[in-house]
Amino acid sequence: MELKTAKCLKYAKSPKIATDIKGLDTVLGGGLKQGKLYELVGRSGCGKTQLCMRLCLNVQLCKYGYTGKALYFDTRKDFNPARLKELAEELAARPNVGHMSGLAPTATEMLRNVFYVDCHTAAQLVAGLLNCHKYLERQPNIKLIIVDSISFAIRSLNHVFERTDLLMELHNIMRTLQTKHNLTFVLTNNLAYRRKRRRFELEAVLGKKHSMIINTRIWLMKHDCFIGKRSRTKRFICKLST
Repeated sequence: MELKTAKCLKYAKSPKIATDIKGLDTVLGGGLKQGKLYELVGRSGCGKTQLCMRLCLNVQLCKYGYTGKALYFDTRKDFNPARLKELAEELAARPNVGHMSGLAPTATEMLRNVFYVDCHTAAQLVAGLLNCHKYLERQPNIKLIIVDSISFAIRSLNHVFERTDLLMELHNIMRTLQTKHNLTFVLTNNLAYRRKRRRFELEAVLGKKHSMIINTRIWLMKHDCFIGKRSRTKRFICKLST
């Protein structure tokens, strides 16, 4: 007989949002967990935004009889409603896809459960996150918040100290929302070459403080998926389908 702690049972039965990347979902124990902060890093065109849109749909089909909605903050104008519709139609056509009632949702129903906020400046992103309390009062089933991309929103600030202060303010706001509403946050971030001794390494931008705050960093690299806070310590998870 296997002994389990109450904490293990809690996490085993907690809702999870599948990524639809089989190897990644296996490592994550079924998908993204409530109350956690995840970050997707990779170069432009690696599929970060598409994965974010897929998560917006999958949160509506979580395991353990749980369904939610998604709130999407777009700082780059990369959000493509036509592509989201295609993904929703593909998902609705899958067998054994349904809500708690057992009824399969239509693509239109899934699209209605994705809320979009357009914000291209740091000030707009801060204001949008501060207004999340109002959004959540009107839509208490919002369980996933995506910021695509957090690094792009603060790019206009000239000084490192300003960017760091703003980043910590954003994290404080997100932490408050997570604690109060048990939300899952997904951020996207860029990569840049950093000089390490005598060579350059590809690392996520925004610095060490940011890396320490996020729970899990997922690397989308060409055809491979990794998990880890730093380039040197990341571990291979699986191949990405092409």
